[in-house]
Amino acid sequence: MRPPITPVVLAVFLVPTAISAQAIGSLPKTTKLPSSVRAMALGDSYVMNSGQADALFYHPAHLTSARGFGADLQRWGAASSAAAFSGAFDFFGGTWGVGLRVLQYGVPDGSTLQAPIGQDHQFVAGGDPASERTATIGYARDIFGISAGVAVDLLDARIESSQHNVALFDIGISKDLGPLGVGLTAQDIGEKPLVNSGSEPARIVLGAGAYGQQVGIFDLGLAAHLGRDVDDEWAYGGGVELGYYPIQGRTFIARLGFQDTPEGSDASPLTTGFAFWADDLRIEWAFRPFSGGDQGGTHRIGVSWR
Repeated sequence: MRPPITPVVLAVFLVPTAISAQAIGSLPKTTKLPSSVRAMALGDSYVMNSGQADALFYHPAHLTSARGFGADLQRWGAASSAAAFSGAFDFFGGTWGVGLRVLQYGVPDGSTLQAPIGQDHQFVAGGDPASERTATIGYARDIFGISAGVAVDLLDARIESSQHNVALFDIGISKDLGPLGVGLTAQDIGEKPLVNSGSEPARIVLGAGAYGQQVGIFDLGLAAHLGRDVDDEWAYGGGVELGYYPIQGRTFIARLGFQDTPEGSDASPLTTGFAFWADDLRIEWAFRPFSGGDQGGTHRIGVSWR
């Protein structure tokens, strides 16, 4: 019998404050939109003991347990798309992570600074074309029983004929408290593109979660996050997943999550997803409904090997 998941994670779920829309200075978007299929299905909350390379994009300190590589693709109808690639390997006394995120979308005509936090506008074809490419490299290692990690994002953002190149940093620590993993990360440290909003972190994120508690014939997983940005606005989300393995090494997983939504957004607060694990191969899908979106919302699919 695996030890029970501690009640600490519940405190992260019980935050009532909703984030408000922030229209100006919200770039880059690649560091705000989901970068993991599993996290997206769980309210964009990362499962700390996942052992996957995409920890690089959420909590680089958790690279210490990461191995393998993966690729994700997300679509917002025919209007926009995003992709993410990540890999992790041991070297020089710690674990290195490398990643690439790309995003194509449109902003309202003549409003190059209007890039709201919500994803609604990405369903709308037309407008001014915009794209982002973010290459990331990270390193993590254990120091006196605590994992510490840093990631560097090299961002190329283009809106119409305007091009911006910046370097941003993530710094964090993590610790396993029994079966529960907890991580605290300062994200997007450095000058942001388009609007000079200072070099302080764009947000501070506390994450908690774990997978593997046995409940009858199922394996239970929980994940949650709580974040505060430079404008003192709160963001939060969380979710639960149930895994069932009728044959050893073959696991089917269903996921359900919730996430805060910007004021006036068409996005649903609910997220969902499904996965199939076959030994080291993982195939995953996530979905978030949007009332005005093609196919009812945005889909993300991913394949990884650990």
